[in-house]
Amino acid sequence: MVHRFDVPLAARNRALHYLAHESRLSDDIREQLTQVVHGYVGSCDPVAARKGIEWMRRRRYRDLGQTPRF
Repeated sequence: MVHRFDVPLAARNRALHYLAHESRLSDDIREQLTQVVHGYVGSCDPVAARKGIEWMRRRRYRDLGQTPRF
């Protein structure tokens, strides 16, 4: 069953960035990020979308050399 999951525009834009520029994404991560984009524009798998958003947060902190606060 597919549910509506509200994804902020900033998360959608960041997911699109990773999908377009990261060539070494695993199939699982790529699917999760796709669900983030789908969550912004329509129905998606909310569990996969949340995992994609968590991955983006961890990645952002790692790129900045910081430890995530969550």
